[in-house]
Amino acid sequence: MSQRLIIHQFGPIADIDIEVKDILVFIGSQASGKSTVSKAIFFFKSLKDDLYRYYLDCYNQNKFDHAISRFCKLVNQKFTKIYGVTLLQSPNTKLTYIYSDQNEILIGTDLNGRVNYIEFNSVFTISFEETINKLKDLRSELYGKTSNFSSSKESSIIKSKESALFEEINIQLNILFGDEREVIYLPAGRSLITTLSQQRYNIDMGDDLLSDNKLQSDNLIKLDYLMREFIDLIDQAKLVCKNGIDTLIQDYISEKNSPNDTSIRTIELAQGLINSILKGSYSYQNGIEKIEFADGKSTEINFASSGQQEVVWILLIIFLLILNDSKAFLIIEEPEAHLFPVAQKQIIDLISLFANYSKNQILLTTHSPYILSSFNNLLYAHKLGNGEDKKEVADIIDPHLWINPDRLDAYILEDGTARTIVDREMGLIQSAEIDRASNIIVDTFNQLFDLED
Repeated sequence: MSQRLIIHQFGPIADIDIEVKDILVFIGSQASGKSTVSKAIFFFKSLKDDLYRYYLDCYNQNKFDHAISRFCKLVNQKFTKIYGVTLLQSPNTKLTYIYSDQNEILIGTDLNGRVNYIEFNSVFTISFEETINKLKDLRSELYGKTSNFSSSKESSIIKSKESALFEEINIQLNILFGDEREVIYLPAGRSLITTLSQQRYNIDMGDDLLSDNKLQSDNLIKLDYLMREFIDLIDQAKLVCKNGIDTLIQDYISEKNSPNDTSIRTIELAQGLINSILKGSYSYQNGIEKIEFADGKSTEINFASSGQQEVVWILLIIFLLILNDSKAFLIIEEPEAHLFPVAQKQIIDLISLFANYSKNQILLTTHSPYILSSFNNLLYAHKLGNGEDKKEVADIIDPHLWINPDRLDAYILEDGTARTIVDREMGLIQSAEIDRASNIIVDTFNQLFDLED
């Protein structure tokens, strides 16, 4: 069963019911609700990891009383951090996420728009209570003795039992939530965050230019929850990328001994696309991020072009996920920002490569017709490539990039609703929606031209 998101009366959204496919694309004018929907999907899908961490905290702190009500409070706090307070004041708001036939979660407000509440169904509640009881029993068994002294053998047994239980819990959560993927959100405005991340390093190192102002890294700018999460993700990834992509690939090959042809081809394609889009290679040494060019020159990241700053961490995060064989649900707002149309086509190639590798999931918001047209090329390649012209199609587009139309849906958000713009019979995104803006521009020109005649 596919997962679904249902929203009623929330922000710009009046009523929508969306199937969450492997590749989701949202278009629409500004303030049409693209980010509202994307954040909702992120919120619900990330609750699995939140619940795992919550179980771990309950166990480590030996705190099991009122467990489900405390978890509800944490969920509401996270929802408020993502959306702020204003949206939560709408009356009779309801957001429901259906993970499977047996599990769904609802969050909403009362008729006065004043009370946040969260509802779990019986399957979730029973699973929650059983897990808490298992944790409580194990904690009592292992640490309930009057003496806190444990021999090395006893300590090993304790760690083994704890590890086994949390591995069991992880498997149960994957089943309960119908997914094992990690959820990652890459918000819009990445050039600002890329620069801000570098400034944080300068402040931490006592940069003379900033020390007079005595700025603290957390107070540079008011960042929302997803922006802070993104900066933390960048900070972790920097350390991995400090020796460059080429070194990462060499380490991967040596560790794998004999990686399969699919993974090698995927990495080669990803590396080529990244270098082409970035027009150079990324490096991070001594706290300085640089783009290094083929002619031996380089530029610090905060002096690079706006397009490079916007896209660099989309590229590198996707590459790291591929290299680590990670299973992920990646949400990217406006991947086309500040990119030349050819680069927009190339980033869709990279995103599709990622989506096809390890059955990853992708959600995009966009304003660009080039993004939609690029998807159509890959959808069409899949259609033709599964016929008699496979070799000829493969000579034009690498099969690793082909998109199965059954895995993709695209929606236009307008007037508070979501309408699919995929022609199921053709297996393509409807060209009329892609060219709507162009048609308006051409019609206006033709009217002016008629006046001249």
